[in-house]
Amino acid sequence: MITPRFKWVDGQAKEPAAVSVLIIGGGFSGAMLAYQLLRREPQLDVAIVDSGETPGRGVAYRTNYLCHILNVPAGGMSALPDDRTHFIKWAQRNHDPRVEAGSFLPRAVYGRYLDSLLKEAATRSGRDFPWFRDQALTITREGGDYCVQLKSGGAIRAKAVVIATGNVPPGDPMVPGLTEAAKRYVAFSWTANALEGLRGRTNVLLIGAGLTSLDLAVALAAKGFRGKIHMLSRRGLVPLPHESAGTWPLFWNEDSPRTARGLMRLIREQVDMAAEAGVDWRAVINALRPVTSQIWRSLPDEERRRFMRHLRPYWDVHRHRVAPEVSHTLSRLMREKRIQVHAGRVTNYREEKDHATVTYRRRRDGKTEEIQVGRVINCTGPEADWRRIDNALLSSLFAQGLARPDALFLGLDVDPDGAVIGQDGAASESLFAIGPVRKGCLWETTAVPELRQQASDLSNHILRIIQRAGQQDPQNSQSISL
Repeated sequence: MITPRFKWVDGQAKEPAAVSVLIIGGGFSGAMLAYQLLRREPQLDVAIVDSGETPGRGVAYRTNYLCHILNVPAGGMSALPDDRTHFIKWAQRNHDPRVEAGSFLPRAVYGRYLDSLLKEAATRSGRDFPWFRDQALTITREGGDYCVQLKSGGAIRAKAVVIATGNVPPGDPMVPGLTEAAKRYVAFSWTANALEGLRGRTNVLLIGAGLTSLDLAVALAAKGFRGKIHMLSRRGLVPLPHESAGTWPLFWNEDSPRTARGLMRLIREQVDMAAEAGVDWRAVINALRPVTSQIWRSLPDEERRRFMRHLRPYWDVHRHRVAPEVSHTLSRLMREKRIQVHAGRVTNYREEKDHATVTYRRRRDGKTEEIQVGRVINCTGPEADWRRIDNALLSSLFAQGLARPDALFLGLDVDPDGAVIGQDGAASESLFAIGPVRKGCLWETTAVPELRQQASDLSNHILRIIQRAGQQDPQNSQSISL
């Protein structure tokens, strides 16, 4: 039996490591890019820097709660765009032979799947696959290479760097008293102790009512939590469930509206037509899936901003749906009055001896109400304005002009191939981005079907650059040359 050659690297290296391609971030995007690179060129010097304990799992797939179910059925979760049944076949062999295309599986199972792919890539290469369990702090350009400084004090030199850092944490609500210093406030929902120490019938407030809030709510229920769970979001909308929807033809084209209002009107018209034909609205939304990024790119910046201000929450609850099992749990908890959803905006926060009091303004009539809870957890999702992010790695890129934010400050500005665009407006041939950091340019860049294609396409792009560099310099045509 061949043993996969992961080379875990901890602590400060005496000399800077040198690799051909360094991927910063080891969640799905970074891990699958490494897999695709090694799948196509097993001898390529690829390394990953990531502070997580488990390869490939990131925040999404490292959960140990079996109640955390994939939001996409197994038939849509293959990590390989050229083999759509790959995950199903793996799950049948390694999890449950009864898995079908429509099965919704635990995210922990999917984490094991990603781990198996990385081990396969390491085995195929027949050499060490360095995984630096560390945090990248800065990137500097030194000659033709990049030097990446690590939190541990070590450094890595690379010919090419890929930013695959995933979603950034949420920003704190701009509310008096609601800061990380507050004792009953958890600023990031996925911290290890977010749900620990909740005893008796202590109530909890989840700020946000999206997918993250649902994850925490079902986890609390699974832990036997008996208090009330309050969910508070601007509009009080919760994600809708997956259901059998049928199919609907693609109805968007180059002549379709280029405004947020016009697109909303078009979708509503199609939903009405589908209803008359006995087809569920989900089929209409699904029909847009292959062209969502194309639609986003076709909109002027002002229309994108208008969508963000007015339509995004409605799109999210219809587009990013949850497994039926999760929806059933949510409905049951709401019937039992163990979950209460509020629509409004937090206006004040204060802590007292045995509880916190949160004041919010109701959306429907503007009146204020108070909620008393033992803990407040921020579930608002990734920060949507990169101007508010305090991140040393991004700061170093911006300070040197190696990168710039996109026009809406949702992520990095990149070209269609994923090359990072610098302050001078030129696309790099050695600095790339993949995954959620490309949100401003693609919009849909968080789900497996989009990310697996990005990993495949970007790996091809990087290898073409390597090949071209090798042709220009045959004396130094090893994989380390770019």
